Amino acid sequence: MQNRVISSRGSSNPGTRWMAPATTAVLIILVMGCMSRSSVTYQEMAQLKPAEAPQSIAVLPFQNKTTQPDLGAFVRQSFYAHLSYRRYRDIELVVVDHVLAEHGLGADTQWTTDRIRMLGEWLGCDAVVTGRVDQIERIYAGVYSQLNIGASVNVHSTRSGEKIWADTHVARLHEGDVPLSPLGIPLSGLRTGLKLHDREIVAVVDKLTRHLAGQIPDHGRKGDAAGKYFYDLQIGAFLDHQHALEERDRLAALGYPASVRSETTPDAIWHRVVIGPYHSENKAIAARSALEELLSIRPLIRRQPL
Repeated sequence: MQNRVISSRGSSNPGTRWMAPATTAVLIILVMGCMSRSSVTYQEMAQLKPAEAPQSIAVLPFQNKTTQPDLGAFVRQSFYAHLSYRRYRDIELVVVDHVLAEHGLGADTQWTTDRIRMLGEWLGCDAVVTGRVDQIERIYAGVYSQLNIGASVNVHSTRSGEKIWADTHVARLHEGDVPLSPLGIPLSGLRTGLKLHDREIVAVVDKLTRHLAGQIPDHGRKGDAAGKYFYDLQIGAFLDHQHALEERDRLAALGYPASVRSETTPDAIWHRVVIGPYHSENKAIAARSALEELLSIRPLIRRQPL
């Protein structure tokens, strides 16, 4: 369904004045009815066979094409936090930024195939991720409000310098409407009538980057001996510790005991909300399917050594 900007104007005809509020209400109901229960919008992506997927990845600075200051840097940090629990050897952001600064490169650099190959030598990785934050949009209609943030990511092979995978995604947060999932019920009444602010941006960025990081194909490496690992599900990674605690409490109220694990990186302290542990990957996958249906999000499966 295409997004439309609807302008409401007054009418000089007394017989039609009463229709404006009713029409607005109907439009809001129709918009809410057309929106999926899921709070995310997907787009077809380039496919990559697991055997072709990289094993070591560096995340380059994201371009910010919006008017929201520092949004590109924040999306990049959140994307890196989610990617760090995939089966890749990731290059720390502080290392990436140091190498780029040494060579006068940054978020606005044009990444040619030659530069991509050179980055592989400088960083010791076989792929790099480039990203661009394309939109941040706020929609208000009476008691209904919505925040959309969209971004695209590309994975480039540092062997060939060519793009090998890409995805575009828009994450949404609905405010002031009937909650779209049980997770939204406790805060729906509290947030109604309040303007969207940084906390909502953090929540939408987390949804956005969880999806983008989770979609990159696994390299398919096998040989993980049974019994040497356990698995848990990462529901979210937050910079705001209080936000993580509230997420944990909401999950517990739904019958999913969760915990908050704080981890310090060179750039920030991340507070991860996780459920588990599970002693087999199959059990973790089954639990993820149930949570995906309940919460309309796709948790990341994290493999941890015993």
